[in-house]
Amino acid sequence: MSTPELDQLDHLPAGLETVSARQLRTVFPNPTLIRLEGRHKQPLALSVMLHGDEIVGLAVLKRLQVWMKSHALPRSLIIFVGNVFAAEAGVRKLSDRPDYNRIWRGGPQPEHAMAAEVLDAFDAAGIFAHIDLHNNTGANPHYCCIHNERPDTLQLASFLGPLAMYTHNPPSMFSNSRADQVPAITAECGQPGEIDGEDAAFNLVMATLHLDHFRGAPDLELQVFEVKGRIEIASDASFAFAHGVKADLELPPKLEHWNFFERPAGTTFARRLTGRQVMTVYDDDRNDVTERFFKVEGDRVILTRDATPAMLTMSEAAIRADCLGYLMERRGV
Repeated sequence: MSTPELDQLDHLPAGLETVSARQLRTVFPNPTLIRLEGRHKQPLALSVMLHGDEIVGLAVLKRLQVWMKSHALPRSLIIFVGNVFAAEAGVRKLSDRPDYNRIWRGGPQPEHAMAAEVLDAFDAAGIFAHIDLHNNTGANPHYCCIHNERPDTLQLASFLGPLAMYTHNPPSMFSNSRADQVPAITAECGQPGEIDGEDAAFNLVMATLHLDHFRGAPDLELQVFEVKGRIEIASDASFAFAHGVKADLELPPKLEHWNFFERPAGTTFARRLTGRQVMTVYDDDRNDVTERFFKVEGDRVILTRDATPAMLTMSEAAIRADCLGYLMERRGV
């Protein structure tokens, strides 16, 4: 495959207000870089639709287009519209192509060359901050992924809400690749199509556009959690979210509702129905740290320490493509 063509625009295209994500290529045939002029020349960088089924970024662009009909931009914007091909197919990523939120540290694929073009454009523009807009597959409150605890990063994260996930991995996610240079966050805005998530994302962008400078403190007290483990299920394993179903692993039917609620040591997290070890916890260096978190008693997989889950999902596609979720602990506690 050749390098995806990176289109360049200086406006939001006509017809954007009415298109669905599946129709996105009618206005953005290819990944697109959009530069919009504002009063402050140092631009806010905004990335949307890195995952084709996470549509909150498209909703924000639509609202922004309507807002700009009666308002002048207070700050310039440079916008990257990402995986339009996956959006057309209604999926996170195409099965034979890389994840567009895993291409930002270089690599051999054509998409890595496109990403380098985008990064060069961001660097040349001298961006003010970077916001990457996403939805979740599981039931989660709105929260930001942050990659350092500098005051400017914390202030940016606080514009979305009081929750932040501190993580270094994966290094190739877009916001992580920018975090050493500018305040950069991944904003996780609930599940696709939820109006409160779209409101939160638009308000985050508006607050940042109207910000003259970072004052060095968050606008509200943040609860910062640090990722300690990533839970993966073996690719050849079967799993179910209901009792009595034949599978290697039985998971609680309301697992998603554990997200961002601390689960105490002693909680039964899963049941191993065939005795196979199919659920593994990895740390940032891909070390197997399962025994730090779980023990097995009979068929029960039990937490051995207090932990706060995040991004737990019941979507089999998401679990197969990515992971079951994460285990976190509060920073500073």
